[in-house]
Amino acid sequence: MTTKILVAGEGGQGVQTVAKIVSQAAVNSGKFATFIPSFGVEQRGGVSLGYIQIDETEIPYPRFGKADILLIFCDRAISVVKDFISPDTMVIFDSSAILDKNLETIKNKIKNYIALPAQKIALEKYSIKVLNMIFLGALSQVLKIIDQREIEDQIGRELKAKFEQKPELKDLNLNAFREGQNFAGNFDQQQNSLTGTQAKEIQTEYSDEKKIWTRFPEFCKGCNLCIVCCPVQALSLSENVGFLGNPMPKVDIQKCIGCELCEKTCPDGAIKVEKK
Repeated sequence: MTTKILVAGEGGQGVQTVAKIVSQAAVNSGKFATFIPSFGVEQRGGVSLGYIQIDETEIPYPRFGKADILLIFCDRAISVVKDFISPDTMVIFDSSAILDKNLETIKNKIKNYIALPAQKIALEKYSIKVLNMIFLGALSQVLKIIDQREIEDQIGRELKAKFEQKPELKDLNLNAFREGQNFAGNFDQQQNSLTGTQAKEIQTEYSDEKKIWTRFPEFCKGCNLCIVCCPVQALSLSENVGFLGNPMPKVDIQKCIGCELCEKTCPDGAIKVEKK
């Protein structure tokens, strides 16, 4: 019987890495597998999808209409994947990043789920860069067709170059993977409601008597170019995160000279500087 998996998130969240590792691990286990990546119009920030199928026999067609397992990394993916949900679909979603008001649009479709606070775990214990490994760990726990050790071994193969360049990344990624495994293995649907997170009030505007500095969380991907280019070091990382889960900049408005260099440097239009 074919197992159909759909991984969905923002470009830049490691969606395709998860899909590649799972499909290759399946092949390494002697299974047949197909993997089709689908990207949004943006290299980073657009919706990114990975379609995976795994079977004991040859797979005649790589696309499918309903998923057996669905991973949802972010809010923007919900509208794209909602039609892939059936009563039998296991939905693994980021309960710390997906807003409950957006989850509400598909709650009536979901019968089986794991509310995985992946972003919260990543930010508090590891790094936002290994959020996808937390999801991969949870997926491996419910994906019985592949030995979990084979998926873990494939992480090492897929990320070999990065691990060789920075050896500390190996433990970081594998620990995040095991964290996802443990969470999914101990998750009790009866004790955990089908809910997302509540919207938080995030300060977007900083001002004094001379200027207004505004940031836009819906556009900021946390590249930090604005911090690097600031000539007076008025910018630093805040505790608030943008749409990709990376920390956004904040400004010391008293230091800011209103030069607008941060606004001009930002590749995503996430900063606006106005002089009064």
